[in-house]
Amino acid sequence: MQEHSQKFNLPVVAVLTGLAFATGGLFKTLLELYSFGSENFSLTFIAIWFGFLVQSAIGMAVLAFLLRRHYPFYKLWLAGTSAFALGILFPALLLNQFLYALLFFPGLLVGMFFRLFLNRQSEREILLFMITLGFLICQIMVSIFQSDIPGSNWFREHLGPSSAAFFWHMVIDAIIGFFVALGVGLMLRGRSQESSDPAHPG
Repeated sequence: MQEHSQKFNLPVVAVLTGLAFATGGLFKTLLELYSFGSENFSLTFIAIWFGFLVQSAIGMAVLAFLLRRHYPFYKLWLAGTSAFALGILFPALLLNQFLYALLFFPGLLVGMFFRLFLNRQSEREILLFMITLGFLICQIMVSIFQSDIPGSNWFREHLGPSSAAFFWHMVIDAIIGFFVALGVGLMLRGRSQESSDPAHPG
């Protein structure tokens, strides 16, 4: 049983989860573009928060399905979706258009809530680290996209501002899902190795 629990292809799980987050992120991107430039804070807040909620629900459903033999499906899906819902909620209430200004902060909160909801006493630090790292990389990418470097200008000129924004949003969403899956997968592998260690008291 312990050997069976280790048998999952983490790179494949991470890539498929990233694609699921990118697919769910299309809905989020449409809501964000719809509310872009709006002076109505309530509309912006709903668009950002609800969009992330739908995206995480879809992405976490795929991740939980892929790892259903290694961790209870509903528990993993609920923990991940709730972590995104709460982790995005506080920054969205505090900062208007926070997504493009401070991705690291919501990423840190999502990671903290996620490991709390999983209620694991060990191997949760890698989960927090991976999720925060994924959001940090996305923040760097957003800064690059909004800059005037030649690569960013080329994308905007050849694809158009809207198409370029959609492309970058999909890449960012895929990266977030990829690192979430890496964090969960490495946590499960660490737990499995810990339980199979003869020196471990469990």
